[in-house]
Amino acid sequence: MPEHHQRVVLDGIDWRETLPFLRIFRAFSMALWPHRLLLSLLLVLLLYLGGTAMDFAWQKAVNPHELQAYERYDAQRYAEWLQQVGTDGRTDYIFETLVKQQVAAFERLIVSATNLDFGLSDLAAGMGADSGGVIGALADMAVKIPGWLYATHPGFLIIYLLYAFALTTLIGTAISRLAALDACRSEHISAFVALRFALSHWVQAMLVWLIPLGIVVIIKLVLALAGLIFFNLPGLNILGGVLYGLFLILGFFAAIFLIGLALGMHILIPAISVEATDAFEVLGRAFNYVLGRFWRYLFYTATMIVYGALTYLMIGLIVFSTIWMTRSCLSMGVLEAADGSTRLDAVMPDPAWGELLAESDWDQLNRTETITAAIVMVWNRLLIAILPAFAISYYFNAHVWIYLLLRRSADLVEFDEVYTEPDPDELPPPAHEKIEPEAE
Repeated sequence: MPEHHQRVVLDGIDWRETLPFLRIFRAFSMALWPHRLLLSLLLVLLLYLGGTAMDFAWQKAVNPHELQAYERYDAQRYAEWLQQVGTDGRTDYIFETLVKQQVAAFERLIVSATNLDFGLSDLAAGMGADSGGVIGALADMAVKIPGWLYATHPGFLIIYLLYAFALTTLIGTAISRLAALDACRSEHISAFVALRFALSHWVQAMLVWLIPLGIVVIIKLVLALAGLIFFNLPGLNILGGVLYGLFLILGFFAAIFLIGLALGMHILIPAISVEATDAFEVLGRAFNYVLGRFWRYLFYTATMIVYGALTYLMIGLIVFSTIWMTRSCLSMGVLEAADGSTRLDAVMPDPAWGELLAESDWDQLNRTETITAAIVMVWNRLLIAILPAFAISYYFNAHVWIYLLLRRSADLVEFDEVYTEPDPDELPPPAHEKIEPEAE
């Protein structure tokens, strides 16, 4: 008997419903929406201007080899090194050095992510903060570089962190609100409406970070007081040993809060923007989603990092090509000197891939050329600022999707559920106002 082969034709598969994590890829196009990109650019400019103003206040207070010495030596040897070099070798600004180091670490993060090198083997080998790959770059950005700044210039770090924290929570909430309405309802509001929402929830957005940190600080103070009481007196140290189990429990809770905050802090502001609720409920959701859906969260985060690195390189290529093409076309109309050089070479150096912020040769410029070079540098830096602005916008847009994916997995809440502001025209009238019945 002839065999009858049945063919199954698959048509119209909703891949985003079949593989929900593919929704994270929408973060790229969402991040490029003008309102979100302009808010991110505003955040970059404000952070840069604030740090530059602090540099003028602190003046040159950094030795060029200070961070390398901090990485190489322990705390005591580093303090001795600072005394040996003295103040004569401090030729760099604090914020300028901070930006250079953070940019270098971020570039290592991009390269590692595109190579799918997360540094897990180094971490498993016990290298910790010295591991390479994505984990090592993140450790440099979040631990090593701030640790150096805290050890050497604590006042600068505290003031700038407070400034950056207040700005980032405000503008980040606005960007996340724009992303949340776009992701859930394909609704687009103005940047001013998003900022008004962020202002009304600004306190909760800051408390959601400060509450777990405050709990950890309280536990540390309690343990420090216990150490002072029980481990300094000969008679009480035995009681301290008996109570050590209780101290371990307190340390356990402090560690859980720190781990939960380190993992879940990225979805705190998106949760505020989606739910518009108080800080305690947001913390409960974040801890539940991240710890309860831990492997999903790691997979979503890894997907976001790799895809973000690839799209960042594409945006970087566009920015580089724009500067290179503009300069190349301008140079065609500039007269050459006998040695083949032009005045444009000093005013606007030829850009190189990986070194977009090329400095002009200021010593070779006259007064008008110096002014021209300064203006050109400002325009170029504004264009280059699109790169960190895109990174910030992508970060918040992607984490809105990660929050929505975790919420759906944990609470079975659909993607289209998001808090919306009540329409003033639909609100009931105040109780003291009487509604006159219509005449029949």
